[in-house]
Amino acid sequence: MAKKIFFHSLNELITNAGVYKKAGVGVQERDLGIIENGALLWDSAKGILWLGKTKDAPKALVRGSKQIDCRGHFLSPALTDCHTHLVFAGSRHEEFASRVAGLSYQEISAKGGGIRSTVMATRKASEKELFNVALERIAVMKSHGVGVLEIKSGYGLDWVTERKQLRVIQQLRKKSDLRIFSTFLGAHAFPPEAITEKQRNAYVDTVVNEMLPAVRREKLADACDVFFDDGYFTEDQARRILQAAIFQKLHIKLHADELANTGGAKLAAEMSALSADHLLKADVDGISRMAKNGVVAVLLPGTAFYLGLKYPDVAMMRKQGVCFALATDYNPGSSPTTNLPFMMSLGCLQMGMTLPEAFAAATYGGANALGLHDSEGALLIGKKPKIALFNQPSYKALISQFAGVGSCRLLL
Repeated sequence: MAKKIFFHSLNELITNAGVYKKAGVGVQERDLGIIENGALLWDSAKGILWLGKTKDAPKALVRGSKQIDCRGHFLSPALTDCHTHLVFAGSRHEEFASRVAGLSYQEISAKGGGIRSTVMATRKASEKELFNVALERIAVMKSHGVGVLEIKSGYGLDWVTERKQLRVIQQLRKKSDLRIFSTFLGAHAFPPEAITEKQRNAYVDTVVNEMLPAVRREKLADACDVFFDDGYFTEDQARRILQAAIFQKLHIKLHADELANTGGAKLAAEMSALSADHLLKADVDGISRMAKNGVVAVLLPGTAFYLGLKYPDVAMMRKQGVCFALATDYNPGSSPTTNLPFMMSLGCLQMGMTLPEAFAAATYGGANALGLHDSEGALLIGKKPKIALFNQPSYKALISQFAGVGSCRLLL
């Protein structure tokens, strides 16, 4: 039997109705659709039955529902963390000490650290070990209000381990009440054993001819991502992998223009990717093309913060009319945080985002970056998105807390 819940007397009910209509572009506060002293009637089977001012709630429709007094709280679409590397083993704390001592991320990677370090630990870990630690991480994310979550593979760089990671993601889908989007990232880096150009091209062959068909055959992922950047996969290699992914009926995404302007934003636009992520070095031309093709700009300020890099040019991106998303990039080496509200804080404090832009980016924008814009990220009657009730009086209070503790009271 369906269960109805009536949330009433909310300080703020944030619908994102205007954000939805504008596809996340040019967001202003009025687009958040904030209803003061708001109320929402939720049906476990049908989703949102009604929303509006508490005083206007239809008594006949509300009758028989469980009623929750939400004074001092705000309710909104659940946050979407659309870029994470959550399934991994091991720790990279020694690398942090090396960076504090002055080594760059690239220098650490050249010495055998970085992604390759986590690859070795993840290859050794069992499926059960990876699942248990990932479930703990998800619980922390949920406490911050995350209801929709993307998880990438990419710490295997061989099919046995990539498959292991992807299988763990499928198990997490069944065990967790979050909506989880799975991304195959076999092209996260070259395997430690692939040293020569010939060996690296052979690995690309393996990704294209063996891994991607298996991903589709076993229904292990929704999308394919490639790390196209200086020192990683070249444009030709990235294009070949993404074309193969499209052939296998997968969405495509790109790690783009993080370490250098290699044309990742342009490639994402050309191939109509769901998103291009990082974009620290992206230029006007690339962002303009993304905006015209509806490619979401996923900004990951935690990485810039942790590595001491220059933040992406939000003012330029805003001018070009691209849809923003914010995500944690949760990973063990360059952004070891599960705190998405902190990314909103960084977006405002370090990148010049407005508070409405940051909130929209962490809700609707993230959903848009996963191709879920019609089902997540906005509260609309007849829809059944993930929703979150926050123990805060306003979305502004959530963003203003610098790396605050989890403040999500209820997630549906």
